[in-house]
Amino acid sequence: MKLLKTSLFIGLIISLVASCKKSGSDTVNTYPKQVNITYRVSSTTTNNLVSITHDNETGGQTTVNNPSLPFTKTITKTVNKYNIITLGYFVNPAQTVKLEILVNNEVVKSQVYNSPNSAMSYTFQ
Repeated sequence: MKLLKTSLFIGLIISLVASCKKSGSDTVNTYPKQVNITYRVSSTTTNNLVSITHDNETGGQTTVNNPSLPFTKTITKTVNKYNIITLGYFVNPAQTVKLEILVNNEVVKSQVYNSPNSAMSYTFQ
């Protein structure tokens, strides 16, 4: 009888734990969600770039011609899981350029390039 009560008690505890709703990370990974996206472009040289291209709020791309460095642009966008955003540049002649993508003020992608043009992307998980 004591073994039966212990088994039922353990079963009840397991059921309670299994039925509890998880909090925290579930709400973070719920899509669609609205995020702040910041694009940052900088260089060790003082030359301006020919252009910077980034994804915009409507799902299209925006090209900024002859941007001054450092360049920063923040947008608010609703994204779904597996959506991809991109950031790229063009310069002539080649120089060292650092591209960064931040989501909700957290750097999610950062890369330094030494070529006349390059781009990077970030996929929402």
